[in-house]
Formats: sequence, structure tokens, C-alpha cells
Amino acid sequence: MAGAPSASGIPSGLRPYQIDAIARVQQCYREGARAVLLQLPTGGGKTHAAAAGVIAPSVARGRRVIFLADLEEIILDTTERLRRDGLHAAPILDGRASDPTAPVQVASQQTLVSWQRRGLELPPADRVILDECHGAPAATVRGLLSHLRDRGALLLGLTATPARGDGLPLDEFDAIVCGPQPRELVALGALVPCEVLSPARMLDRGIAMDPVEAVLTLGAGRRCVVFAPHGAEARRIAADLTARGEPAVAVLDSMARDERRAVRTRLARSEVQHLVTVRALQKGFDAPVLDCCVLTSECTVTSYLQSIGRVLRPSVETGKRDAIVIDLRGAVYRHGLPLDDRAWSLAGGQGRTASTEDAGPDLRRCKACHAIFPPRTVCPRCGSVLIADPRPLRVQRAEMFAQSTVPVGVRAQRYVDGTVRAMVARGMRAEKAAVVARAKAPQWVREALDMNAENGGRHVA
Repeated sequence: MAGAPSASGIPSGLRPYQIDAIARVQQCYREGARAVLLQLPTGGGKTHAAAAGVIAPSVARGRRVIFLADLEEIILDTTERLRRDGLHAAPILDGRASDPTAPVQVASQQTLVSWQRRGLELPPADRVILDECHGAPAATVRGLLSHLRDRGALLLGLTATPARGDGLPLDEFDAIVCGPQPRELVALGALVPCEVLSPARMLDRGIAMDPVEAVLTLGAGRRCVVFAPHGAEARRIAADLTARGEPAVAVLDSMARDERRAVRTRLARSEVQHLVTVRALQKGFDAPVLDCCVLTSECTVTSYLQSIGRVLRPSVETGKRDAIVIDLRGAVYRHGLPLDDRAWSLAGGQGRTASTEDAGPDLRRCKACHAIFPPRTVCPRCGSVLIADPRPLRVQRAEMFAQSTVPVGVRAQRYVDGTVRAMVARGMRAEKAAVVARAKAPQWVREALDMNAENGGRHVA
């Protein structure tokens, strides 16, 4: 099995922080919780912790477990991982159970929902493990979980980012257990440190530079995973990189299982240098040889952290010691640095960092090397002495948020004018609306308007 029990009753073979997290999960169950969410940063070993700390002890006591994932590849990978841990696990694929006698059934949420709709008997379960639980808010999935809980099963949700894209609470859970912060895992050697590079110049399409050029220049000598906005752009980037002597493959949702496995093999053999995707590699994909993540599209905090997590695992075979993130859309200014401490809750929070405000965290950019870091006078990456931008920080951030050539002063005036029009449409007098709109505007808007006034009515650039 996945390790002999320790004195605490939790199997050995886990890191101390995993043992602590599982112990707190078990305490939640003892206190009456029926559904617990376990948060560990990407690379923190959520599946292994669940296997050794929850699944293995349950199976040893004669209990049955269902492990729910949402992608066929993750189902197969998880099954193999559980088997390596000494567990009798079997996948449910193509709507059929490959081995109904196995005490651990690994299935997709969609398959069991389909069984439920057709009146088919669901696999027996005393424990239900829901992988990437932040991505399963649909009413049908929630109905499935509720049904399994009504049958007496305890639910354990696993995720690195307990925040839904719609901001809704994760209210199917009774309690949340959060593991260590990413910086702690870096100190333990479970993750590698990473830097963020973000060129400031924005093109008409809203990115700082062409992703191909970003890989060849800022990511030179590294093996990259590029997250593109759509499939056609992913294929274009992969083709252009290959044509420039950097073999790349576009990995899309439509790619067959065997093709994906072939890509992994080619990547391991260095036959492929880079991968380009849209969402297919955002979760459940482990390739420690990759050490550069390129972001080209808008993203939520969840997709931001999940994407970057693909390159944070250490690699023994390559000796990887660090990773870089090339942020071409200014996501770092909205979501903070990848290794920042974050506060997670079940109430619909978005994993805000300690420094995050309404307009984003306070960060600086080195004009010499494009590194992003907390305020300081010397770039920690290249040692350049920074020349302070005289504009307020909120104004600088607002300019990055705009991701366009429109001056921030113009955008500030447009913001107020739009608010005034909305208030007037609701019956407020124009004079009062102008005062209220200005007073309630974000700080960066007020500061930009003040600077417009100081410049004699000229909009700040």
C-alpha cells in the first residue's frame, strides 16, 4: 500500500506539510464536516497526499472510493499513479467500468452524471475525491455530489486554486484546509523559484510582443509552454517556432489520447522543444523539463496560477533550478507574483495577495530586462538602478491594465463620463451626477483627472 501507518495513523511517505494537511482534514471530519476542501499549491502533491492519507487508509478498512476527474488523460494518469502507490484502482472509460471489483474507481464527473440521468447504478462509495474541485460548479455535478453524500459518502475536494471563475462560493464544502504557501514549498525544494518578465509595449492585439519573438529572445535557451488565446493562434505559434529551428507542437483539446502521450514521449526525448496550447495543458499535465511559461491571453487568477504551475516542478533529469514567466498581457499586475502568499476561502474569494488592492499589487518593472518585482531601487535580476516614474503607482498600473495606446487620462475621463450618463439615465441631475461619479471613481481615475487639470487640461500619457 501507499506506506505503513505512522504513529498519527497517517501513512508514511508523505512530506511533513502533507501529513499536517491530512491530519487537519481528518479533524474536520471528526468535528462533523461531510465535505472538506484541501488546498495545496500546484506541485504540492495533492493527489499523493489524498492517496496515502485518505484513499489507502479507507481501502485498508474495506471502504470503497470514487476518484473524480474531468479529463480522460487525467483519469488514466491518476489510475497509474494510484497503482504505483500500491492501490487497486481501475478507470471508468467510454462509459464502462473496466474492473467493477476494484475498491478505487477513477471516473469523470460527466460519466457518472450520465449514469445518474439514465438511471444506472453508481459505483458504491464511502469516500469521494473530487480533483480540481474549483472547476465543477455546474448544477448537474453538484447534484451528483449531493446524491453521493446522501448515500453516506464523505467528500474531499482537491485544488491548488479554490476560486471559481464566476466568483461564486464553493458552498458544497463544509470546511477548507489550506496547505503551505508557494514560497514555503520553494524553500523545501518541492517547487523551483520563478521570475516574471513583462514587456510594457502593447500592440494593437493587446499583447506586448509576438509570442514567437518572446520565446526566442526572453525565453532563449529554455523549454517553453505557451498559452495561446485560441487554437488557430496556437497552431500558428507552433509552426513559426518550428520554422525558426525550435521544434514545437500545438496541444489542443481535440488531440487524441495517443497523440498526447506521443507528445510527452517526444518532449522527454528532446525531440520537441516547446508546447503550445489553449487550455489543454492548464491542469493535470506534468512535464518538469519545461522551465518557461508564456502567457498571451486574458486570464483569471485560477488560470494564471494553474498555467504557471506547469513549469514550477523541479526536474532531476535536467537539473532545473528555476523557471521564468513571460507575461505578455500584464496579468501579473492584476494577480500578483506567482509565489506571493495568498488567502483562500470558501466564500468566493479570488486568492488575493497581501499587497493586492482594487487596482492590483504594487510592482515595479525593470526597463532593462523587463523583470517584475516589489518596489525597490535596484533590479534584483540584472542590477540596473531604477529611475522612478513620477506618475502615481495607480496611474501606472491603470496604463498597464488598459493594454492599449489610449492615454490613461483619456480612459479616466471616459470612465467618469460613462458613469455620469448612467446616473442621468436613472433620473439624477447632470450636475449632481458629475460630482458623485468623480467621488466614487477609483483612486487611479481621480489621480489621472487631477493630473489632467495640473497639465492645463491635457490628458496624461
